[in-house]
Amino acid sequence: MPIADLPPEPPAIAAPLFDLAQMPQDGTVDLHAVKPRCPVGRPGEIVVCATNPEKERLRPLPDTYETPDGLPRAQMGLSENSSLGVELDSATLGGGQVSNRAMVRYKLKF
Repeated sequence: MPIADLPPEPPAIAAPLFDLAQMPQDGTVDLHAVKPRCPVGRPGEIVVCATNPEKERLRPLPDTYETPDGLPRAQMGLSENSSLGVELDSATLGGGQVSNRAMVRYKLKF
């Protein structure tokens, strides 16, 4: 049985080094990822800032919104002249008992 060949060595990748000694010493580098929300206050000043509470507020729906009566029909067309649907039905049996049923109906037009 032959010995399997070893996979080739991956090529060496040169990555640049990050050296803090090369950073400017005068403090001009801004390492903040996010801008501050509030302006900087002057000495002796209290700065209060917040987001706009109305920005995310949900408004009531207008009076023109109408809900349809009942659920939509659970029916789909299989072809031009046939459809399949699901319906709920109830019937009264002898003795006043009520029979609740789930009906699957296949309709074929001819």
